[in-house]
Amino acid sequence: MVPSLTYRRNDSICVYKGRSSARLTATSAQRPASLTRGQLAQCIRQIYSNAMGDHIPRVPSPEEVVFIRKETESQIKGIKSLEDAKELGEPRSLILTIEESLVLARAHYSAYFPRIFRINDLPTEILTNIFRLIVWPVPNPSTGILWRLWLTWTCRRWRQVALGDCTLWNAIWFRDRPPFKRSWAFLERAGTSTLDLRISSEDTTPISLAEMDHLLNRLLTCLSQIRILIYIGSSWEHIALLLDKLRAADVPLAIERLEIHRLGRIDYGTYGYIQPTALFNGKGTPRLHYLSLSGVHIDWNTSILQNLSTIDIRKLPLELSPTITRFREILISCPALRKLCLDGAGPQIDLYDLPPFQIVMTKLKILCISDFSAQYARHVFSHFTAPNLVDLTFINMTGEDYSPLYEILVNRFPEIRLLTMYAVDLPVRSKALVQWLISMPQLTYLRIANLPSTFFELFVLDPRTLLMPHEKHPLPEVILAPKLAVIESHPSVIRSLPWFAVQRRMLGVPLNKVYITQTKDHDMTNQEFQKTCVELMKSTSLHFMFNGTRTPEEDAILSEGYR
Repeated sequence: MVPSLTYRRNDSICVYKGRSSARLTATSAQRPASLTRGQLAQCIRQIYSNAMGDHIPRVPSPEEVVFIRKETESQIKGIKSLEDAKELGEPRSLILTIEESLVLARAHYSAYFPRIFRINDLPTEILTNIFRLIVWPVPNPSTGILWRLWLTWTCRRWRQVALGDCTLWNAIWFRDRPPFKRSWAFLERAGTSTLDLRISSEDTTPISLAEMDHLLNRLLTCLSQIRILIYIGSSWEHIALLLDKLRAADVPLAIERLEIHRLGRIDYGTYGYIQPTALFNGKGTPRLHYLSLSGVHIDWNTSILQNLSTIDIRKLPLELSPTITRFREILISCPALRKLCLDGAGPQIDLYDLPPFQIVMTKLKILCISDFSAQYARHVFSHFTAPNLVDLTFINMTGEDYSPLYEILVNRFPEIRLLTMYAVDLPVRSKALVQWLISMPQLTYLRIANLPSTFFELFVLDPRTLLMPHEKHPLPEVILAPKLAVIESHPSVIRSLPWFAVQRRMLGVPLNKVYITQTKDHDMTNQEFQKTCVELMKSTSLHFMFNGTRTPEEDAILSEGYR
């Protein structure tokens, strides 16, 4: 019997809402009521339920194959017509409904098209590559675990192919409860391939000290295979045990990335771990290029830290941080350093000593500074410069006037393309701030949260009127950040964005896209939030994203910067 596909009729797309539906064609002049997020999710679930619920695995008849193929071709045409309507001619008031229809149309296409695709007839090596493309770029580790298990649960053919590929199992997250049966099974399936290990000892999945000792003893037997080791926990005892095991073990020649994160409130007086230990007992690790320590200190003087591409240090008191002399030695020893993150941590600096010379870091592309005072940040920046920096982040820089910092940043980073400002105190119409922004003409991407509305005024006014308010300035007007095209915003800032988008459009430099992170951490009602989004969509393209994910524009900036 030919399956009944009722989603599409006469090249129109049904927009479901509850039990009723409305039709939207590419030239529709009437906008149906918008679906809520819950209703949209219910529609998608219903589509997949209709496609798979009554389907008994079997070889489709020739009539079914012809029918599904014709329906698939018709679906593709409908999707293309909606995409054209969105991009080329539809009024802004219809965009939201068109996007909803696109989501439903693509869900319907993805549910039915695979029914006639003979995937199990593909050669094993091609099917293996498909599985890798599914598993490797997962959005988060927990999803990666689930997707790999699904591959082995689908059919005998898929299970045989998946278990035969060691690289599908070598990323192991010890998040299951002791004795870690699932994780050890993954480790066995990984065979002799390199290992990417993540160990979590959090409140939801606690690991006792004895269990941690047993876990590390077993893992260190395959030390030569470990490429990435990430530990996340709140106990000093567990971290001290990990550092002691790494110090006593042989040199881990394969390790490329090491992360140790101590969660919770950092109170160094609660445990007797005062004497720092040398990382890997002071032995060199030729392949180590990524080091991240959060709330954890080491013996900086005896640890060999060189040829790193990423240094990420967080939540360290100054007395447990490296001296400025040692910090400079580390920077000099890492000529290929691409990312430097100092979050509430940094070198011990004598504010009265001037650096002998500035270290020029030509490879540094990403710099993150957080929880610094203006004076301390100014002195840290006096020790190095990065002329090719493309991504700069300031977080939690509050409580004082940061104009002295902005003064020394003028013309320091002319190649900045991505600027992140989270919870930063901005002096009202500060000349130093304006001069710093002027000195970044390549700025195209702005990521913001918890900023005053006056910040947006700087990108609308002619900067000459702020620097020289009592003089007349000839036309044309000077535009601050003329290449600014993308804004990624926390909902706390969204109230100012509709006005800002209109003003930038009037200046002839419109915003191409605005991304809003999906979070409930804001003070707006749902009605106010939706109204603001509708206003914003009149002037630019609006998109929503999960917190912590990267946009295509950010990926493009970073990939271009790394060339």
